[in-house]
Amino acid sequence: MASPRAGTFTAPKIRKTTKRMIADWAGSGNDMKAAYHDSRFRRDDRPLVYAHRGSSAAMPENTCAAFELAARQRADGIECDVRLCGSGELVVCHDERLDRLAGLPFHVAELPLGELRTIPILSQRFPGTSATVPTLEEAVECAGPGLVWNLEIKVDRHEDAEGLARAVAGAIPRLPLAGRVLVSSFHPLALLTVRKVAPGIPTAWLWERGGPAQRAWAAFWGRLCATHALHPDAAMVRARDVEAWHRRGLLVNAWTVDDPAEIARLRGWGVDGVITNRPAEALQVLERA
Repeated sequence: MASPRAGTFTAPKIRKTTKRMIADWAGSGNDMKAAYHDSRFRRDDRPLVYAHRGSSAAMPENTCAAFELAARQRADGIECDVRLCGSGELVVCHDERLDRLAGLPFHVAELPLGELRTIPILSQRFPGTSATVPTLEEAVECAGPGLVWNLEIKVDRHEDAEGLARAVAGAIPRLPLAGRVLVSSFHPLALLTVRKVAPGIPTAWLWERGGPAQRAWAAFWGRLCATHALHPDAAMVRARDVEAWHRRGLLVNAWTVDDPAEIARLRGWGVDGVITNRPAEALQVLERA
């Protein structure tokens, strides 16, 4: 695959890096999968509800306003995207550039935090709001202590994966997230790096919808990268898959699910979490089922 999420594995330098990381994994002895049944990231009565970029149908995505609303709406967890800004801080932002979010042709990686703080996010879609890109520390603080966190390492280029993963792994112990954070990514090198430098941090392999080749790709990297969970596009989930993944000791959190019928169907198949833009509505579906 040639997408920046998966990395371009045809280039010799990238093949060499990937081979090295697989070798590191093979020698690490790192296996946390036995923790499935006593995990903080599952409950017996229903799937956990993760607010996708916060309560992003009602507030600007990946902002403190969206995270605070998700907490008030009783979401179980937050899913958010983490990257580095121009001054080196970890910030919470999905897009590489600010075109969609703010109508500005700037890369997040080129702007210092001080400038990012002056740019309102999605203010035209949500009139009257003035939310801006938060740091990871600010995001965790504003949501309060009760939620679990799914931090997606947002890799745009293969060569950035290892450095960003090391930054995220290094930041987590300094935040009040003990026992309530897992790290996910579409990029295998990012997760393999976390496994190497911080083997105590749970990891989750994330993948998109696709045909048989995508399933095979996901199966291969999922076995190497995921210590705790698999995060498939909801379209890639089947009841028999959930059963097989659970037998391997892995949680299953499906994304992005807003349709009530789909939420109910996934619950019937036994998924452990649903990642949704509408946490309040998702909870209504799950609590009346």
